[in-house]
Amino acid sequence: MMETLIDRIMEICTLQKNKKIKKKLHDLLIQYEFKKINHGETHPDILEKTNMFLMTKKMEGLSEKTLVNYRKTIQDFGAYIEKPVNQITSGDIRKWLSSRSELKMSTIRYYISVLRTFFDYLIIEELIIVDPTRKIKLPKLEQRIPKALSIDELENLREGCYTLREKALLEVFYASGCRLAEIYNLDRSDIDWHERCFSVIGKGNKERVVFIGARAAHVIKNYLNSRKDTEKALFVTERGKSRRLSQRSIHYIFKKVAARAPISKNIHPHIFRHTMATTMVNHGAKLEDVQALLGHSSPNTTQVYARVSLERKKQAYNQHFVN
Repeated sequence: MMETLIDRIMEICTLQKNKKIKKKLHDLLIQYEFKKINHGETHPDILEKTNMFLMTKKMEGLSEKTLVNYRKTIQDFGAYIEKPVNQITSGDIRKWLSSRSELKMSTIRYYISVLRTFFDYLIIEELIIVDPTRKIKLPKLEQRIPKALSIDELENLREGCYTLREKALLEVFYASGCRLAEIYNLDRSDIDWHERCFSVIGKGNKERVVFIGARAAHVIKNYLNSRKDTEKALFVTERGKSRRLSQRSIHYIFKKVAARAPISKNIHPHIFRHTMATTMVNHGAKLEDVQALLGHSSPNTTQVYARVSLERKKQAYNQHFVN
């Protein structure tokens, strides 16, 4: 590749019939290593800067899943742009985003967020002078109502639970409002039975304490007392050697329970998080308390539960409206 490039430049210089330029160019070029960038490949400069960026973020405590998603997004962008980082413009970013127009608006917002974080790192490290993401605005998201279960639907699902493990899973997800990954990582020893609480590591590697009610604690104890294994995980497989129950298996268990209950909603672990939050707001909980329990970094995320709480609006209307 190096010889091909030099030969081509020498050919041009020969056409110009300037031997002094030819020699100077030759002496200069042999000091450098060149690599041809094929169409559709991420520019090596972006790859290098991405590795530096991800190493820094790993040291800051970001999860492996987040780092993988960051790498995938930046490399996809780099393969489309095919430029070193100091030549990337706002227009390049807009073209890339336009090429992904079939994606959900939430995904586009995520892509912009990742690039903002990446270029902010490059600015701080003085690897670039101008941040091309400064002129890129986040598209507005349509505010969707979080789908929560009604009390009747929750009871129907409880009746659809046949095993102690199914009952314990349902109650711990509903009572704690935890994310799937947070429950998946729980061990038996994590639960403080006296306070009926446990600590989890949530998004951004942030630790928080969550609680479970008396009902959930009772069901979980019954499940643990029924087990004969010594596996430390809170939830384990029931066939063969006991091992930690996978996130995919937890999803599948809820699908089985939902199939036994007369309910039309799509049942998945996260719906219990919405149900817990909606229930607390309907019963007068302060939004900052719900935010702390759910582990939301921004109060705006929790605010949606107040805006869409139909039951709370109905109660306020009945209490204060005068015919």
